[in-house]
Amino acid sequence: MINPSRADMGLSLLLEQTARSIYDKRGPADIHPGQWSALRYFARANRKARTVAGLATFLGVTRGPASRATTSLVKQGFLSSEVNEQDRRSPLFTITEKGDNVLKDAPIIRLASAISAMERKQRMDLAESLEQLYSSLNS
Repeated sequence: MINPSRADMGLSLLLEQTARSIYDKRGPADIHPGQWSALRYFARANRKARTVAGLATFLGVTRGPASRATTSLVKQGFLSSEVNEQDRRSPLFTITEKGDNVLKDAPIIRLASAISAMERKQRMDLAESLEQLYSSLNS
């Protein structure tokens, strides 16, 4: 592992803070970042994948945190659950109208809007850089 320079540590911290600033509300009644990811997942996943195991795989976490996220989202009325006829131990989750509505104002849209406001070359450079970073961190 390379010993990063002070400037590179500063850039890393800025990237981390930028990611954290996407989710500006963090109170006990607010949707937490992992729950936002779960909502977006269930809004796009096919029927067979709309399980705790599917969410856990997508998020790269164990089933415990994925289960807690889905339980919370069901309690808040953003997801509903139904019996999975293929595996009765593993319910299927569906996004509710309330969940659909909240996704229309999801915090990630602020980030997408900020990216959209960038010049095309800046967006292309950002995409290339983030792909390289992601690949380096996940290889």
